[in-house]
Amino acid sequence: MEISKSKSVFFSPARKTGDITSLFVSSLGYEAEKYNITSYKKRDTAVNFSSNDLAVFAYPVYGGRVPDIMIKQLEKMKSNNTPAVIIAVYGNRAYEDALLEMQNILSEKGFIVIAAAAFIANHSIMTEVAVNRPDAQDNEKIKEFAERVKNKLKNIENILDIEKLNLPGDFPYREYNGIPLKPTGDSKCTTCGACVQNCPVNAIPAENPRKTDKTKCITCMGCAAICPQGARHLNKILHFLSEIPFKKKYGARKEPDIFV
Repeated sequence: MEISKSKSVFFSPARKTGDITSLFVSSLGYEAEKYNITSYKKRDTAVNFSSNDLAVFAYPVYGGRVPDIMIKQLEKMKSNNTPAVIIAVYGNRAYEDALLEMQNILSEKGFIVIAAAAFIANHSIMTEVAVNRPDAQDNEKIKEFAERVKNKLKNIENILDIEKLNLPGDFPYREYNGIPLKPTGDSKCTTCGACVQNCPVNAIPAENPRKTDKTKCITCMGCAAICPQGARHLNKILHFLSEIPFKKKYGARKEPDIFV
């Protein structure tokens, strides 16, 4: 089938998902439209997909699930039997139901998932795990994934004949209620407002960026990733005590999973 352009919708608080999406989309070689829905100010983004578009949906995995923000954004997407690619990004622990859940949601919306992948990035909370991922080896696999997707699209005569991907995961999906640790600012904060502008759930008050509304915060760690002063972080003692056993259990390198 002929593809006119790719349209990627991605949620990327810690920025790694956006980097992976950009490399994948550029490797496809199609004309590209990108919709970064990370900021709460961009949640009005509605995208219509034609049958000749390639839809790309990318997101970080939270507790083995698709982030609620991504799910709610999909309510504003319209499809016409549009081929779709799923990219889940996780921090070397596990992605559990995150691909299956997204495939089921997209199928209900009229998309036809032709490929999916789970790539590894530096864990946004336990930052000593999957350090410097994605690395050069990962990038080559991202490019390889794009090439396999292009080849599959070239060989599709009728998108409705595509068999549903057999993706890992369970239904009912595992429960995820967030984690109790929430980042706050310290004395290095200069009140520049970068974290305020980039918080996906508007949990950082502009009048006092050192604080965090813990009822809103989803511990995406986007504020820590963007802070130029390195002023935002989790409780150092609790974080340290949590990271030691986590690194011991999940520190061994994992490789991307690709389904085409």
